Amino acid sequence: MQEMFIDSIRVSLMNYQRVVILKERHADRYLPIRIGSPEADAIALKLQDVTAARPLTHDLLRSVITALGATVRHVVVTDLEQDTFFAKLALRLSDGTEAEIDCRPSDAIAVAVREGQLVTGKDGEERWFSSLNEVEAFLKQEGYAEDAAGDAARSKAPIYVEDQVLERAGVTLDADVKDEGDENSRQPRRRPRSAQKGVSAEEIEKMSAFSDFLQDLPGLEDLGKKES
Repeated sequence: MQEMFIDSIRVSLMNYQRVVILKERHADRYLPIRIGSPEADAIALKLQDVTAARPLTHDLLRSVITALGATVRHVVVTDLEQDTFFAKLALRLSDGTEAEIDCRPSDAIAVAVREGQLVTGKDGEERWFSSLNEVEAFLKQEGYAEDAAGDAARSKAPIYVEDQVLERAGVTLDADVKDEGDENSRQPRRRPRSAQKGVSAEEIEKMSAFSDFLQDLPGLEDLGKKES
């Protein structure tokens, strides 16, 4: 399985469906996952360190986990069946044992981001921050590049995706040469399903709706590009 981080949360202009885009930490491969509006808001609010007037459902869940003496170890997107993603929330319990809870990826990610971010400073010490805003401010203070947050910071509760899920639903960035000869331009390209490992003809037909959704999603051409 591969470690991922949250690249962005986007909205389809066709049906206003939210999608969270995960990026592989050490490669230009992305995984878009459709999520509900409440889960998208829960993830975005925490990443920007916006506090709701009352605890949201995922705030409550994280508080219950903490009150019971457990900690969130990581989350894993484990499977994809008929355009539906499955995930597990891995916990370390108060007695030292571990447990995996079946859940939706959106809920797992919303809980994971509430564990905060870890950043190693130039002095070698690891620091904890509650939001990406705090991470970016610290990196700026340390003299890191403005776009270094994704590489320098890591989630205290990492997000992983199984390899077979990335093989079937991942979006890769390929280097394409434009008519003007810009060799540095990159465009996202979905691997043909006939070439994807372990995908049968029946699965290809069942996943057609997911492919159509990707085609309708705006902004994929901007992946990997720094906003001006």
